[in-house]
Amino acid sequence: MEKDIIEVMDQLEIDGGIRNLVEQLWVHSYRTFDSCEGHDFEAYVLCNEGDSWFESNAHKYGLKKIKNMGCCIREFQDEVLKHGLDPNDFVDRRKSCKCGAGINGYSVYRGKLIPNQKS
Repeated sequence: MEKDIIEVMDQLEIDGGIRNLVEQLWVHSYRTFDSCEGHDFEAYVLCNEGDSWFESNAHKYGLKKIKNMGCCIREFQDEVLKHGLDPNDFVDRRKSCKCGAGINGYSVYRGKLIPNQKS
């Protein structure tokens, strides 16, 4: 990893065990918004855009895309309705749903991270 990339990752506090993956995502034009190597839990990556590389390679890192469920749209609408407002008057800018799936063009991948992979 180049010195400049290491410095950026240090500033962003990207976990050491997931840095190779994040670097690959950046190489493939993905924008990463949140990630964790897992520690005692599952690793995850929240990202969007990209050149479709990760969709084909996530399994090599032990990660799987979390699929959207019926709650993803309903969750936002219910929250707005709770305040007596019309959901059509608001833009849903969330990146993920409480179920763990990515929404609005974002994707969430989770799993047991296989560290230090290079593709």
